[in-house]
Amino acid sequence: MQPVRAGPAPPKYGSGTVLPGVFSPSGPKNTPTGVGTVVPLVLLWVFAFMRWPRDEPAAATASGAASPATGGPAPSSPPRALAPPPMKLADRRGWQLAGGVLSLTLDGSLPAYVLTGAPAVQAGDLSVPDPSVGQPHARLLIAGSRLGLEDLGSPGGTFIDGARLLPEHGPRDISAARAIRVGSVELALSRI
Repeated sequence: MQPVRAGPAPPKYGSGTVLPGVFSPSGPKNTPTGVGTVVPLVLLWVFAFMRWPRDEPAAATASGAASPATGGPAPSSPPRALAPPPMKLADRRGWQLAGGVLSLTLDGSLPAYVLTGAPAVQAGDLSVPDPSVGQPHARLLIAGSRLGLEDLGSPGGTFIDGARLLPEHGPRDISAARAIRVGSVELALSRI
């Protein structure tokens, strides 16, 4: 009979012995010496210090010059920044007011035009020869691709798509309007 010992048996370290925590029948252990901890740390160091070809500038790769520090291609110049995206071009189209035999074109060369019933005297005057149109009647304002209309208080009235515009309303954006009426003259608004 063999004597009974109290406590665990001392580990055997020879051929055929198993080190605790490395390879055991239950698999790798999460101990500092276990494979479950060592392998990820080794892979982390490998990938942290590995140099990939994509990390080198394309110009250095093409020249084939070797860098003394890394043994790889030497960078010939610092990497360039990307060009900014192209700006949206300004809308250079003009506006046209047409009705009956009358056609008025606004090319945008002036910031404001005056609709008047009198003959045009200045470059910004647009003549609408009708007795119901005041002298001056309304002001057209151009700001970028938008068109504004302001009534100057003439008795004939100014209308945007059938709604009355009064002088106290100030300038109104008519870029999306289809028709304006000055006095009794109906004018269709369009881009050219």
